[in-house]
Amino acid sequence: MKWLMSLLALFFPWLVLLIYDNPGGAIVALVMQATLFGWLPASMWALRVVRENYKEKKRVKKAKKAKKDEVEAED
Repeated sequence: MKWLMSLLALFFPWLVLLIYDNPGGAIVALVMQATLFGWLPASMWALRVVRENYKEKKRVKKAKKAKKDEVEAED
């Protein structure tokens, strides 16, 4: 899923920001994408959002596993 979102971030950065619940950022990215010079920063911004979201999901998954292991150890 991460590779698909990364690919989408390169070509449609505004869509990635909209998917990750940032409508204001999506509008700004769409305006930036309308210019040749703004496309690269908008894509980099969207890639950063994808990377941060992936790291956050990974961190939450690890914390849930640790909590589950802790509860099982108490029993």
